[in-house]
Amino acid sequence: MCIRISTGTLIAAMTSLIAAPVLAAAAVEWPGYNGGLGAERYSPLRRITPANVASLVEVGKYQLPETTSFQSGLVAVGGSLYFTTATATYATDWTTGKLRWSHKYEPKSFGLGTPVRGVAYSNGRLYRGSPDGHVYALDAKTGKVLWDVAAFSADKGEYVTAVPVVWKDRLFIGNSGSDVGAIGHVKALALKDGHTLWNFDVVPASGPGSETWPKDPGKVLAGGGMYSSFALDVEDGNLFVPTGNPGPDFAGDYRPGDNLYTSSVLKLDGRTGKLLAHYQTVKNDVHDWDVAASPTLFTSKAGRKMVAIGTKSGYLFGFDRNLSKVAYQVPVTTIDNAEAPLTAAGTKFCPGTQGGVNWNGPAYSRRENAVYVSAIDWCTTIKRGGPESVEHKYGAPFLGSSNGFGDSPMNERSGWLYAVDADSGKVIWKYRSSQPLVAAVTPTAGGLVFTGDLLGNLLAFDARTGRVLLQKNAGDPIGGGIITYEVDGRQYVAAAVGMKGDILKTESGPAKVVIYSLPSK
Repeated sequence: MCIRISTGTLIAAMTSLIAAPVLAAAAVEWPGYNGGLGAERYSPLRRITPANVASLVEVGKYQLPETTSFQSGLVAVGGSLYFTTATATYATDWTTGKLRWSHKYEPKSFGLGTPVRGVAYSNGRLYRGSPDGHVYALDAKTGKVLWDVAAFSADKGEYVTAVPVVWKDRLFIGNSGSDVGAIGHVKALALKDGHTLWNFDVVPASGPGSETWPKDPGKVLAGGGMYSSFALDVEDGNLFVPTGNPGPDFAGDYRPGDNLYTSSVLKLDGRTGKLLAHYQTVKNDVHDWDVAASPTLFTSKAGRKMVAIGTKSGYLFGFDRNLSKVAYQVPVTTIDNAEAPLTAAGTKFCPGTQGGVNWNGPAYSRRENAVYVSAIDWCTTIKRGGPESVEHKYGAPFLGSSNGFGDSPMNERSGWLYAVDADSGKVIWKYRSSQPLVAAVTPTAGGLVFTGDLLGNLLAFDARTGRVLLQKNAGDPIGGGIITYEVDGRQYVAAAVGMKGDILKTESGPAKVVIYSLPSK
């Protein structure tokens, strides 16, 4: 059958199609620190591709009134970008960077001036922690404080660096402070008013795991802090938690035993806080080898429900979802002298106390069935301290060394980005940077992997080959969130830029958020 269409009708139809906007008034958001609750960090967007990514241009920017170590993740929801520093929260327009509002928090008690790595968003509210152990809620439209609770004890060295995870009627959060003598606590707080629903102590005072710590009442038990965020399995409500080193950091003889549940990944029932499973990556850790970054949950191409974690000890682990079987353990940085005892004269080991994989962890690409993870390549020399080095005062370093964290010279450090087959652990490709890589890693359905470096470059790689397709300088070191989102058919990439005076000893101007897109037609 032949259907005839008049020229006028055809022209009218074509005009209508051309006039219709692509995905009109639609947006693909980035609703959490690691994207979704499972922390895959995978974006389904595909407008920016290997063929056009080199054309990215800056389309918006907001410069913060702070020069700081800007490690915040970025959240893109409802027309705004949300991000944090130690005591401030910001909301900006997500296409121009224009400031909508900012909120400055005044600590209620002693607090450590450490970065706070972002917010959780839910139903028009933002949730975040503070340097003095508080957790509070803000109105996402105005920045008004809705509630503020002292979830942790600042006088015991407990402060909040990590980003909450919100699920149903509760948020999950943990405190930092392992290096100053605090114990890590995982808490579930009610979204309504912040009251505690349950608490899990990473260093158990009694019950299972307590036998792995000394019973001497004269010794301080410390460790297990949390530093970035968690992952949540939405199918069963189970929470996957990374935990930090035991304290004192370098004095294993002070605390004989495995020191559960430090330097581990924990699986907790999100409803009750009950421990369901755990895997300890380092027993009786004496290298400050936290599991600092969030685990990543994914279902592989072979249909396996898996967990990936990157550790400061320098490995990428692949587990089954029950943490009962290690599918692979892949070194992603230099590992050397890891078993040598620490001595008063000094012991050099790699990776050093900064990692390995630090606060930004693995990401999973559904398109490539690959796990991507960045790492620091930097050694440390620790001189084991005498009895005075384990004297304890809350809020003061509780290390067990006579030379602090003992980082090697700056000219000896570098970084890595690894791509690993998600089922087998086989290395697909790797990229070496002249500086540590600590920024977020974000793969996309467009066949790209985005990250940033301490030279200030926004980087884009071909997800399959590792070829560098974009190296665009933002002016200052990049160590925070890098996300992508879409507004009215236009894809954007936003990066948290600027790291001053942090643990990586970088120089920087004021912090800023820079927004990129393809040139408009």
